[in-house]
Amino acid sequence: MLLLAYTSFGQQIRSRSVEIEDIMTLLSASGYELFSFDISEMLNARYNLHFIKQEFEAGEKIGSSNLTVTPNKRLLTDFPGTTLQDILDAGFSIIDPETQAFTHAEKFNIGFYPSSNDSIKMMQLDIPKFMTRRVTFNLRPLLHLADRFLYQIRPFKIETFRENEFIPLILLGSAWWDERFNIHRFCTEREFNPDMSSESLQNIPHFWVIGVKFVKSE
Repeated sequence: MLLLAYTSFGQQIRSRSVEIEDIMTLLSASGYELFSFDISEMLNARYNLHFIKQEFEAGEKIGSSNLTVTPNKRLLTDFPGTTLQDILDAGFSIIDPETQAFTHAEKFNIGFYPSSNDSIKMMQLDIPKFMTRRVTFNLRPLLHLADRFLYQIRPFKIETFRENEFIPLILLGSAWWDERFNIHRFCTEREFNPDMSSESLQNIPHFWVIGVKFVKSE
C-alpha cells in the first residue's frame, strides 16, 4: 500500500511553457496557416516583386491576376525632393550608403485565415516595412455537398531562382470525390513540384496557385 502511494506521488502531471509548435498546431486546426519566405539573397540587385494568383479548374489554368507589385528596395532617389534628413527624421536610416537604400525587403509572409463565411478563405500578404495586402478567395462547394466547402493548403518545392519567371509558392485547393470509397478527400504530396508535374494535381478539381515573379529594375 505504501509502495502504491509512493508511485502515484512520483507520477505527476507538471505544467510546462507553451512552445511555438503548440501554438502553430492550434492555429492550423482553427484554419490559420502561415508561410514565410527569405529573399535576403536577392538584395544584391534591385527587383520589382510581382505577386500573382493563378486559378485552375480540372488541371487547366482558367485565370491569372496580379495581386500587387512592390520593389525589394526603396532608394532616396525614388522620392524626388526628399532629402537624407527627411528620411532620418521619419525614423529610417541608410542601409546601403552606396545605393542610398533606406529600406529593403528581406522576407515576405503569406498567411491564410478563415472568414465568417464558410465559402470564403482569406489570405494576407505581408512584406515588413513595405506593404500588407489582403486577398479574398471565393470557394466552391463539394461535389455532393452543396453547402460544404473543403479546401486545403500545400506549399510548392522551391528549387531554383530565375528572373522574370513565375515561381509557385502556395496552393489552395479543393477536395475531390473518391468514387471508390464514396468520400471527399484531399490526399497529396506534402510539397508540389514547381513545374506542376505532381500527379495528384490532376485530382484537385479547383485550385489557386499563389506565387511571385522577380523582374529586375534599374
